[in-house]
Amino acid sequence: MKLSARIAAPVAALVLAGLTATACAPQTSDTSAKGDEKSGTLRVWLFQEVGNKPKEKVVDDAVAAFEKSHKGAKVEVEYIPVDTRAQRIKAAFNDPKSAPDLVEYGNSDTAGYVKDGGLADVTEEFGAWEEAKDTDPIAKQSVTVGDKVYGAPFFVGVRALYYRTDVFKDLGIQPPKSQAELVSTAKKIHKAKPDLYGLAV
Repeated sequence: MKLSARIAAPVAALVLAGLTATACAPQTSDTSAKGDEKSGTLRVWLFQEVGNKPKEKVVDDAVAAFEKSHKGAKVEVEYIPVDTRAQRIKAAFNDPKSAPDLVEYGNSDTAGYVKDGGLADVTEEFGAWEEAKDTDPIAKQSVTVGDKVYGAPFFVGVRALYYRTDVFKDLGIQPPKSQAELVSTAKKIHKAKPDLYGLAV
C-alpha cells in the first residue's frame, strides 16, 4: 500500500482495533493502494516476543476486525526478531519494496528514525484518535519530535528497579537476586512498615 501523509483511516482503525504502531514514511511498493487509499495490502511488522501466542491472538482479532470494516483491504503481519530489529527496520527505510506500512519499534529510537526519514508524521491521526486523551504525557513525548507525533505508544515497560537503601539497612535485609526473593522481600518490607508498599511500579 502506498501511504500518503494522510493515513487517517488505516492508522486510526488499527489503533482502535488494538493494533497500535507507527506508520513508516510514504513509500512506493508493488502493493500500492487505489486512489482512495482504503484498499490494497497493509504491511505490518511487529516484534516477535518470547511466548508470542497471546500477542498473535490479539493481533489476529484486530486484523480480522480491520479487514471486515475495510472492504478490499488486506493486512499482512510479520513478526520480526527483537535482536535484529534495528538492522531490519533501518534497511527497510531504503528499500520501498520491503518496507512495512506500520511498524512496532522502541520509542527510544524515535528521534533516530525520524532523522533517517523513516517515519511518517501522524500528528493529525493521533489527535483524531479517540483514546489519545488516555495516553500518558511522557509516553506521548517519547514519540514526539519537535511538535510532530510519529507514533502511538501502547505500553510502558519496566527496565530497572530501584530500592531504598535506608529501608533495607533499617530492616537488615539484602537486595533480592531473583523474582521469588523480590516477592518475599516486598512482603517483609510491607509487614515491617505498613505505610510503605513493598513494591511499586
